[in-house]
Amino acid sequence: MKDILLSALILVGLGGCVPVEKVPGSGGEVIQIQQGNVGTFHELRLGVANIVKADYLDEAGAKKQGLIAVLSLFIEGNPPQEKDFQVHAGQTITMNKYSVYVEEIRGTTKGLVTLRIEEFSKSPTR
Repeated sequence: MKDILLSALILVGLGGCVPVEKVPGSGGEVIQIQQGNVGTFHELRLGVANIVKADYLDEAGAKKQGLIAVLSLFIEGNPPQEKDFQVHAGQTITMNKYSVYVEEIRGTTKGLVTLRIEEFSKSPTR
């Protein structure tokens, strides 16, 4: 019985070791991408790499420490558009007609990023 209780305590303790940075958002379509993989939203391709704990500057210019990831956005076309962003939870980036909100970064190796993506509506021409 003592061994079972000890095993349960170890598992609970290990379960809490996965670092998570989360800033809930609203709106948009939710997509999750594991580190090293590529997700798709319409014509937008999103790759996730290098999830690490590091110092960064938030939108107000304050120095913070937390999880960051490299998010690569790619849109086919002539010419194709491609850009890499170093992102943290709570950050919004835009590329072309897409807004990408970083809702959550989880873990480091074999990590996961949760994004909320919206496509800007085209304004009517007059």
